[in-house]
Amino acid sequence: SEIKLAVQGFYNNVTLNIRDTSRIYLRNISAPYSIVDSAKGVIDSVTFLGSFLFSNAPSGTYYLQVKSRNGLETWSKAGGEIYTAGSPFSYDFTSSVSQAYGNNLILKAGKFCQYNGDVNQNGLIDLTDLIQIYNDGSNFTTGYVATDVNGDGFVDLSDITIVYNNASGFVAKIVPPGAEPSVKDADVKDKL
Repeated sequence: SEIKLAVQGFYNNVTLNIRDTSRIYLRNISAPYSIVDSAKGVIDSVTFLGSFLFSNAPSGTYYLQVKSRNGLETWSKAGGEIYTAGSPFSYDFTSSVSQAYGNNLILKAGKFCQYNGDVNQNGLIDLTDLIQIYNDGSNFTTGYVATDVNGDGFVDLSDITIVYNNASGFVAKIVPPGAEPSVKDADVKDKL
């Protein structure tokens, strides 16, 4: 399956975009929206496509739930998507704001992107995320860490700016009514 996804802080239409790993969960379309299958893939920095192999899901209609290092949990549009086991499947989150449940995407340089900055993966981009980024920035943290929101390898003011703007807009995950928490925060961090 090919899923097209751009992450807000990693997408830049002028300089090189950042490749990163995401996990997609196929979830039933009725409450409590149980997980049927999951796959991990790398989102390409040029095409924004990731290859995801769902080997356990039977044919049916499912929501796609996106989880990533510091991305805000994002679900596919209301009603779900038809998936046929063993057949090619594709979905494009970048083409329209309506591709995400509750229109929970941000337009950046012509592409609809997954919000990012949910460093602690609690479904909100808020002060707790800002504090973690501030602390890591004060400690000159570098590398592949959740607090590096723009993916440049450094935790600094540019990361704080993205998260501050999202927190000021009260950005939070939007899920179907009755959706239960899907995965413990530690499980997501360990799997990415």
